[in-house]
Order: sequence, then structure tokens, then C-alpha cells
Amino acid sequence: MTCEKCRDLCVRVSIKRPHELRNAIRIAWQNILDNTLSEIINPNPISSVTFAELAKGDPWDDLLSYSFQCTTCGERFHLNAETYHGSGGSWEPENKQSIQESLQACESQCASTPKSCAD
Repeated sequence: MTCEKCRDLCVRVSIKRPHELRNAIRIAWQNILDNTLSEIINPNPISSVTFAELAKGDPWDDLLSYSFQCTTCGERFHLNAETYHGSGGSWEPENKQSIQESLQACESQCASTPKSCAD
């Protein structure tokens, strides 16, 4: 179950363009920095770039898969993308029942959820 701290992040965002992926990375990083989220480190990552390196501007791999957890309620989130062929990816909570809404791009929700889309 989501909490007030991570509720704005409980959306499914379809990522189709590089700027949408950069925005999702930025939002996840901001939420790590403000202690809303913590990264769940995968012992067998598919990407050679750590999320911290990615967030600081390192080039992304062909496949990205990162997981996060709310530091208050434990809700889990996933950021996945296939960048080589450009088939896209998504940001979404692991628990599908937590999804508040589905969006095509994060920019479409900026007015209604400033915490997750603030520049």
C-alpha cells in the first residue's frame, strides 16, 4: 500500500523518447536524494552502469533495469528501458493495484503532481 510520501510516484509512465527516459531518471534520482526512495541493488544487474552514475550523466547501456523502494511504506518501483532499438520502457510501481494512472509521458502530469515532475 502506498503512503503520502510516494503516492505521486505511483503512476505508470510509458517511456518512448530519450528525453522521457532522462526525465524519469532525474525524478527517481531526486527522490533518492530527498530520501523518498532508496535503490534496490540487483546482485545480477543487466546494466553495467550504476543508477548513481546514470543519474550523474554517464551514458546508458542498451538495456536498463533499476528498482527502488519507498523508505516509508516499502512500495517498490521499476524503471526499465531498451535503448538500442528504441523500443522504450516504463516507470511503474511493482504492485499494479497501486497505479494511480497511466501516462504516455511524464510531462503530461506536471501540473497535477509537482513532486514527481518538478524541474
